[in-house]
Amino acid sequence: MPDLKEFTRVVAENHASLRYYIQGLGVSAAWVDDMAQDTFLVAYRKWEEIGRVENPGAWLRTIARNLVLNETAKLNRRQRLLDENLTTLLVEADHEGLPAGELSDLSERREALYQCMQILSERARGVVERHYFKDRKSEDIGRELSMKPAAVRKMLFHARQALAGCLRSRVKEA
Repeated sequence: MPDLKEFTRVVAENHASLRYYIQGLGVSAAWVDDMAQDTFLVAYRKWEEIGRVENPGAWLRTIARNLVLNETAKLNRRQRLLDENLTTLLVEADHEGLPAGELSDLSERREALYQCMQILSERARGVVERHYFKDRKSEDIGRELSMKPAAVRKMLFHARQALAGCLRSRVKEA
């Protein structure tokens, strides 16, 4: 068992930044607290195995990242994650250059995503915004834009590929 005072201090110092980091990985806002709690539970259980942790914040982010990756493999992943593909993309694009949990981390990710959205055609951007930000199904989007649902899904697939390439290049630049 870890020293309760030390563990409580680590939780207090890292809770807000960890929640920010988890949200930045694309976890639905409704599940951020649960994922943070799961992260602290894993850390508590493994505390003695690890011994002295030089950078508890980085260790907690690694645990959280692994939990998010595990979540994508579960059957109920669509309920917790905004989108499996987008979350996987953000996790893979994650790098140590940004101080996780700080405002710049989330805002830089969102800014990069916003800039990458601009490379999409207006129609593709509209489809992506409706699907990911307004939580509309492909059938509903199709009706709104006079498209077949299969065409909407195909456009989403190609838009995700374009966004993935753009985000990867932005991460390399950073």
